[in-house]
Amino acid sequence: MACPLPYLSLLTLCLLLPLLLALVDATTSSSSPCTLTFSSPAECGVEEGSDCRYGHNKTDRLREETTRSVELVARNCLPEDGSRYRVRLTNHDAHIARLTANGEEQVEEGGEAELELPAPATRDWTIAVNLTGTFLGFTDIRAVVEKEDGEEVADVTLKLTVTRSKAKKTASKIFGYSVAVLVSLAYINFGCALDLSVVREVLRKPIGPAIGFISQFVFMPLCSFVLGYVFERPEMRLGLFVTGTSPGGGASNIWTIMFGGNLDLSVTMTAVSTIAAFFMMPLWVFLLGEVIIADTQIVIPYFKITTYAVMLVVPLLIGVSIRKCLPKVADFMVKIMKPLALFLIVFILACGIWSQFFMIKLITWRTAVVGFFLPWLGFGFGCILSKFCGRERKDIIAIAIETGIQNTGMSIFMLWYALDHPAGDLAAVVPVAVATLTPLPLLVALGYYRARASYCPLAGAEEKAGKGSCNQLVQEKEEVKEEKEETKKEVIA
Repeated sequence: MACPLPYLSLLTLCLLLPLLLALVDATTSSSSPCTLTFSSPAECGVEEGSDCRYGHNKTDRLREETTRSVELVARNCLPEDGSRYRVRLTNHDAHIARLTANGEEQVEEGGEAELELPAPATRDWTIAVNLTGTFLGFTDIRAVVEKEDGEEVADVTLKLTVTRSKAKKTASKIFGYSVAVLVSLAYINFGCALDLSVVREVLRKPIGPAIGFISQFVFMPLCSFVLGYVFERPEMRLGLFVTGTSPGGGASNIWTIMFGGNLDLSVTMTAVSTIAAFFMMPLWVFLLGEVIIADTQIVIPYFKITTYAVMLVVPLLIGVSIRKCLPKVADFMVKIMKPLALFLIVFILACGIWSQFFMIKLITWRTAVVGFFLPWLGFGFGCILSKFCGRERKDIIAIAIETGIQNTGMSIFMLWYALDHPAGDLAAVVPVAVATLTPLPLLVALGYYRARASYCPLAGAEEKAGKGSCNQLVQEKEEVKEEKEETKKEVIA
């Protein structure tokens, strides 16, 4: 009979093996540090302690007014002395997002918000954290496991991105399409009022377009580049610079009509600047774009420029055709041109504020100051340069307005494509501020201009009417008054 001792030792080893494995596991666990991370759909780095990101991908975005859930995952987070850990979540910008977990909501204080929870009494645990987007922007969510005395054991940061809601996106699209239709109707009216012989003369001696080209594509880009240093963030500087490099907008033709400027010159300059934008915008982006924001490929919206050129030329050709084939209809459309232009200005201002109100809330004092000064510096430079070149009053009005009013729609489109959302939306606040703050001062100036023209006609209008200047009218009234007094004295005598 064989000796059973070797088999007994082997049996004992098999019985003690689970105990040994449990002991090794316990020793390893006790020596491993507590770690925190966020589970999918959040994206976390491979290295321990690296930050996580959520909402930056197009496929998985956190939009305003929507809620998504991520899990805070803890490993080996059980205190050895039998005490309890606690979890503290800090939202660094409570304006951007709201946190809830286990039925508890964040408590706001001084722009930040905190949420404290007791940690589960297990070694490995998860907590579902609900993230609700409240406004577009960026915020950091920092999760900390800490002891009762406040000593931090482990932490992880979630970089959260919130983009604009679908409702706001739809409102912006509706506004854009509405403006496109109304501007096309306005350009048909412009075509009815165009004098092709004047346009040919302007193109034959393009002094006015040359002045406008220098003002728009030399002064405005340099001016916007310098003014951009008011901002600390490079995205905002890029927003202002892109606005300054954009061609003249369709609103410039409308304002030229309202101020009695040279419509033929204004429309010609708009067409020239739109075509010139094909090569001038890339040139300025190449020269100064990389200085403002490095490692970002700025996309030139060639398709948008082409679309705008088509929207400019086609309605004008329709208007010219109406003038040739249906002159009575053309005369009627010319009569309603100014009321339509005024309606378009009010519509763009009111509906633009409604559809882009979320961006207007982002306008700071810096953005407001820059948004006001950029167009008015353009008005001033265009006026001074055209006066220096000896242009007449109507041409000066057209050149000044064409210089100061930029195609902000094109610059917004360019920023949306160059920067990831919501950085593109935040940078687009600058052209939105420019577009919003330009009409109100112009309306005030228009009211003053009309009142002055009514009570004290300008020299150009008076000469056509066979009268003198305003000062001459006052002198004539005084002379008539003196003659009446002399006649009265003679009658009394």
